[in-house]
Amino acid sequence: MAIDFKKYIDITSVVGAGNIVTGRELIGRLFTENQLIPTNSYLEFTSAADVGAYFGTTSIEYYRAVYYFGFVSKQATRPQKISYARWNSTDVPPIIYGAVQAQSLANYQAITDGSIGMTIGLDVNVFTGIDFSTALSLADVASILEAAIQTAVGTMWTAATVQFVNGRFVFIGGDSVAATISVQDDATGTPIAGLIGWLEGAIFSDGALAQTVTEVLQSSYDQSNNFGSFLFIPALTIDEATEAAQWTNSLDVEVMYMLPINIVDSTVYYNALQNYGGTGVTISETSGEYPEQLPMMIFASTDYQRTDASQNYMFQTSTLTPSVTTTSLSNALDAELINYYGQAQQAGQNFSFYQRGVLFGLPTAPRDMNVFANEIWLKDSIGVALMNLLLGQTKVSANTQGSSQIKVIIQSIIDLAINNGTISVGKPLNQNQILFITEISGDENSWRQVQTVGYWLSVTIDNSGVEPIAVYTLIYSKDDDIRKIVGSDILI
Repeated sequence: MAIDFKKYIDITSVVGAGNIVTGRELIGRLFTENQLIPTNSYLEFTSAADVGAYFGTTSIEYYRAVYYFGFVSKQATRPQKISYARWNSTDVPPIIYGAVQAQSLANYQAITDGSIGMTIGLDVNVFTGIDFSTALSLADVASILEAAIQTAVGTMWTAATVQFVNGRFVFIGGDSVAATISVQDDATGTPIAGLIGWLEGAIFSDGALAQTVTEVLQSSYDQSNNFGSFLFIPALTIDEATEAAQWTNSLDVEVMYMLPINIVDSTVYYNALQNYGGTGVTISETSGEYPEQLPMMIFASTDYQRTDASQNYMFQTSTLTPSVTTTSLSNALDAELINYYGQAQQAGQNFSFYQRGVLFGLPTAPRDMNVFANEIWLKDSIGVALMNLLLGQTKVSANTQGSSQIKVIIQSIIDLAINNGTISVGKPLNQNQILFITEISGDENSWRQVQTVGYWLSVTIDNSGVEPIAVYTLIYSKDDDIRKIVGSDILI
């Protein structure tokens, strides 16, 4: 033995300036009324097979996942994850979906003193002496358990049901109220909670009151903003769609809302939603196809770490039935900023692609899906990088040193944005843009930098308030997409 070396030299190891805050995955989030998702929650999956294993391979959630994960971009990238969130558009009761597991009728027939504890809200009940010896099927087991539960006091219990369906025991409370639900194994008699699958692997969905579209969107976003676009699987009324569009617009370029409509309704939706930025409306009239998902899939497959990652949402092909096949209808929908999967023809050969990749919004909002998506990524990346600076450093001083640190961090994201095509270098500016840049920056030469290198960046320290605030201004050339080429063939 010897004296511990640390008595003399004690060195602490630490990884400096590690990334504490992670960036968002700009995946698609689909809001569903499927009760397999607990109320006030969301789930993420990395494959269509996983979605099918959870919801079943005949569910609309699975069909949409197959289409979503089947997309391959022009850069040979594909969506890596999908998210589903629960929307209870009506009041719902507490529900238990038992785990799907091997079941033996003989195991139940041997039980004459089964016991289980259940809690709904503040109401706790213990059910004992449950006799399954007469059960001739697993459905009988469910009926016997249901009868025992219905002996408790209150509509939640007396009107409750238990069924054995799709390989699991399902409990549905008798009243639709906001109430938590849980199950406990009781020490009296033979515990059955684990046997029926109501412990490990069970899905517990609390009772909840109906949510408006705004309420479910905000609640889901507050739980996790790990998505870049969203849609609702249930068909929304125009008032509900307006709510979703208003909520999206209020976030100021944080997410995109994908809305399917019929051609006949295009003008009505244009008039109602045209001023709400971030809403993309797509014609969707073929049963079993989901063209409104295509922009979501393009966004989710964009790898912003790659060179020239930014994508034009127009001219994207898919396995969809064209909704528009005439120039007159195409022009009419274009005028209303309505997207569609359209068919063109050359030399007798038909070819189809997504058109035109645009969003609603005021003139001050990005209307190109590409530009909007790029700005979502850029804002998130800068925000995450700056938060990691604040968390990783001992301090960021309110002086030129601090502003320089902030500028270096933002510059690293700008460099990546130039590389991936979010920032356009060498784009000509018109006179209005030049005047606007000069006014915003207060620098008469700033427009030259924007036109030449693609951006202008300033970081200042504002000491006018109670505490100092760092203020950055980034002006950059957005990456516009070419949707039409006009040529002149001059013969001499």
